[in-house]
Amino acid sequence: MTRVIAICLGIACLACRPSARQATAGIDSLNAALVHAYRSHDPVAYAALYTDTAVFEWPAFNTVRGPTELAAMARGNWASLSDMDLRLTVSTRRVAPDHATEFGAFQQSWRDSSGVRMTEFGRYVAFLLRQEDGSWRMDRFFGFEDSTRPSSTRP
Repeated sequence: MTRVIAICLGIACLACRPSARQATAGIDSLNAALVHAYRSHDPVAYAALYTDTAVFEWPAFNTVRGPTELAAMARGNWASLSDMDLRLTVSTRRVAPDHATEFGAFQQSWRDSSGVRMTEFGRYVAFLLRQEDGSWRMDRFFGFEDSTRPSSTRP
């Protein structure tokens, strides 16, 4: 009888746990919102994608903590860039019930103040937290540039 109860409880717990498909859809939605924030030059929308305890690390910048600093960083970095675009290519994602880790590559392109279109290529890892409402936010982001070069077209 004890085994039957334990098995039933285990099945019930698994049934309550969000599926990997739901997690993937939620994280893909977060990534789409990130791309949209870049394309629309919206530092407030960008910062809203992070938790209150978020940490952003990039070798070329001082470490940034929390949404207020993230919005200020984006506002300052994006000021001289126009026609910005971002592409993310997820290479692997590991999902647990309350968090996920994502590894991937990115291409960020923009037109600089002289009108030259530039594309930066790099790698990233993000640690994501599931929120109480089931949505996802970034809690830690680490990225680094592989190369930057002029391009004649959008990536």
